[in-house]
Amino acid sequence: MIKIFAKLIKNHKTVKSYTYINVNEYSSDNFYEYITAISNKLDISTPLIIAHTKESYEAFNSFKFTKEDFVDTFPYDALIIENIDR
Repeated sequence: MIKIFAKLIKNHKTVKSYTYINVNEYSSDNFYEYITAISNKLDISTPLIIAHTKESYEAFNSFKFTKEDFVDTFPYDALIIENIDR
């Protein structure tokens, strides 16, 4: 089972959060799908995902996306994702 907690940060405060749950085993091949589902639920564009993104998430169980990781306008300071069950 996969559980990823995501939160949008603006001015050092959490303004929106969501917990993504998937009954399947975690797969790094599906990482983009997880982030896309989270982004859709939070009503933001999907950030750019490079190899470093997946590697950092898998090594540290969290990752912080900033404005620079988005192609479209991103009205928040950060999107933070954290593994809460893997």
